[in-house]
Amino acid sequence: MALPKVSRKSINDLWALAAAQLNAEDRRNIDFGHPNKLNILVDLHALTENSKQTSIERRWKYTRKSGETVILRDVFAKIVRWIDIFKQVGDVAIQYDPVHAALPWAGIRFVLQIAGNDLNKFAAVVEGVAWIAELICRHAVIENFYLQSTFDATRELERALVKLIKKSGFSRAEFLPKEFNTYLNDICAAQDSVSKCTALIDRHDQVHNHAELKRLLTDIDAPLRRMNDNLRNMHDDLQAFKRAEILQWLSPEPYIQHHEQTKQGVLPGTGQWLLSDPVFEKWKKESASSILWLHGIPGSGKSKLVSIVIEDALNSFHAGHNPQPVYFYSSRNAAEPGRSDPKAILASLARQLSSQKPGRSLLKPTVDLYREKEAEGFASGSLRVEESCALIVQLTEQYPLTTIVIDALDECDPGKRRDLLKSLEQILREPSGLVKIFVSSRDDHDIVSRLQRYLNLEIKSDRNSDDIVAFVKDRTERLIEDEELLQYSDSKVEMKEFIVKKVIEGATGMFRWASMQLQYLCSFSIDADIRKSLGRLPPDLNTLYAEIYDVLSSKPGEFQKTVFRNVLSWLLCAQRTMKRTEFLAAVSTIPQTSDSAVSISKDIVLKVCNNFVIFDAQLDTFRFTHLSVREFLEQRQEYTSTTTNALAAEVCLWALLSINPNPTTKKFLSKLGHYLTVESSKVNELREYSDVHWAVHCQLAADERSSGILKSTFRHFVSGDGGAASAIALWNARLQNNLYRVEPELDKRLNDAQVNSASTLLATLFVSCAFDLPEIIEDMDEGQILQASSANEQGRSLLDVSVTHGSCGSLKILLKQHRSDMQITEEVVKAAAGNGARRRSQDY
Repeated sequence: MALPKVSRKSINDLWALAAAQLNAEDRRNIDFGHPNKLNILVDLHALTENSKQTSIERRWKYTRKSGETVILRDVFAKIVRWIDIFKQVGDVAIQYDPVHAALPWAGIRFVLQIAGNDLNKFAAVVEGVAWIAELICRHAVIENFYLQSTFDATRELERALVKLIKKSGFSRAEFLPKEFNTYLNDICAAQDSVSKCTALIDRHDQVHNHAELKRLLTDIDAPLRRMNDNLRNMHDDLQAFKRAEILQWLSPEPYIQHHEQTKQGVLPGTGQWLLSDPVFEKWKKESASSILWLHGIPGSGKSKLVSIVIEDALNSFHAGHNPQPVYFYSSRNAAEPGRSDPKAILASLARQLSSQKPGRSLLKPTVDLYREKEAEGFASGSLRVEESCALIVQLTEQYPLTTIVIDALDECDPGKRRDLLKSLEQILREPSGLVKIFVSSRDDHDIVSRLQRYLNLEIKSDRNSDDIVAFVKDRTERLIEDEELLQYSDSKVEMKEFIVKKVIEGATGMFRWASMQLQYLCSFSIDADIRKSLGRLPPDLNTLYAEIYDVLSSKPGEFQKTVFRNVLSWLLCAQRTMKRTEFLAAVSTIPQTSDSAVSISKDIVLKVCNNFVIFDAQLDTFRFTHLSVREFLEQRQEYTSTTTNALAAEVCLWALLSINPNPTTKKFLSKLGHYLTVESSKVNELREYSDVHWAVHCQLAADERSSGILKSTFRHFVSGDGGAASAIALWNARLQNNLYRVEPELDKRLNDAQVNSASTLLATLFVSCAFDLPEIIEDMDEGQILQASSANEQGRSLLDVSVTHGSCGSLKILLKQHRSDMQITEEVVKAAAGNGARRRSQDY
């Protein structure tokens, strides 16, 4: 076959130049006389579409040596896209040689035909071919876009392009996958030279403004559209209320509100370093299922960055590029136990994946599972970790792409988070659809050992320094405008610059430190004091917290100090999220004094607790500003778990004793110096919480129950004094009405504490056995125990209840003092076995 001559007329066609530089042997292997010219693109398009459909049907994927799972349906979709864009290049290019431009596409078709015959052998080659197809498309635009410039650097670009095109042209008629890796490395090196040349031309701003070619270059960099349009036409034949019921059954976690709260305060333009980081772009754009782990020190802004990633994914969804992301913000908080439990986290992800967006039809795997559980009467309760994980895997099969984002893995229960990490790896490994997982955490050892082999980004001061600068400047300006900072300064401009400079220097990548420092400076009125404080900035968060805590806790005013302690204590130990009015009633109830009617507002709480506490408007509740605040307080002796729970127990009992007190209770309260001056509205706000959680707080108060006011208040409450009108009897009577929003484990305890009898003694004993309050039984004689030998409302004995709930203290006394009357029945043995299995499962 005669070799083509390269004329001066075609010298500007770089494909022709590259072909002219091939050696004789390589040129003989290329059919320059093929009649199809660019019609090869039509054949290749059809071949690639067929391969894409086959990959969907056969669930084609392969695992790289590095461990990532590549989904081939996504690879073929990319090749189709590059072909479509390349066709447009030919329509708008000033010069175009279809003979030479068709050559590399013929090579791609050749490779795909071979790969289709032996996918196991050539799967990695197909991924490399997709990248080459992108380069062909991109540099066809570059050839016509950049080389129209008269700048000298274009000659260097031309030489680099010729070298790249020569490498990309599949000059060999045959190759092996092992050789292909070397081939790709050569192309990668040539591509780097082209990128440097184009960057140089861009800096000199001498590129001809060809709008259409510029648009094509932008299109190449745009996200690949990964949507399944068939899902839009899916119908589940369910009514709206039934969909809501199924979703609530899956998970009640308010994930949207958590996101709205977290993204508040994110300054526009910050966090963009993460979105443009090469590692993030690789994770986002590749056709491989993978995990990207963002990690860093406390207070470095991880959660805010996660909210930026979620917003980026949501914007992509609204633009029609990708399915909606699913996400979860973990949190270590006794009031929100689900936010640190892998079971609840995975259930929330499953809920979000069950429909394309709220209000839409539910996907079949979810409906099928619900109906199966419904038929069983929901006997197994909420979904186990394994069940949620299996459902998520099934749901991801419905989507071409699933993006999962989880913030603060380190706040997940340390005893259980291994289950979450294992589940995420299973979700990554099993589906045939593309799965992208983004997680954030501190550098806890178990997380590091599990995630260090995946893609990761560490937040360091050199990465987020620009964001810190923007934050400090903005925050300082706002505090000055609100007259919280420098209100009495004689040189505001100079002081502002000084504050900004010093805080930025000391922050070392910690937003939390900078925020707390600025808030602390607001407590000074004189410039000299501010300068002195800035001259000895504490180097870490704990030292800064200690200084601020000392200032807040020593402010004048007896009630202000008490409210400060009450707020922090309640936030540490509350057993569920408390609404604003409920929380204010709790922290303003001070049973230690005769004046229990202290009036507290939201603004007072925020002022008294300064920057330790924020108000979450999304959920109408208070919370700590950061996990590090909780960690700081937990290290202080005055905020041990027993101390904070003792306070909560005392407030709960006080509220319950204040409800319709009988003469005996009135006399008891009067003897303690308490007077029923507490507002009825405050008691009503606390009644529901107190009914459900007083026993838990008493149990967690431990030895604190054995002394002081709590001891006497607790003993009176469970004594049964007053008969049918006693506090314990009235509580037992109204208990059933308060179980509709209780966590499953607590629900079981409260049900076992309930008795269908007017006997206050029986109610007291079952409370003791359900919540391990052994001193109650210890004070009773054998006759009283025998008198109360009947069962609770569930038909269970005292021994059975003690064993079921692991109430070791109560069980020990029952067996020690009343061994002859305690029967070890089959039910007791089963309960003991079940309790042991649950504990082993939790330990695992």
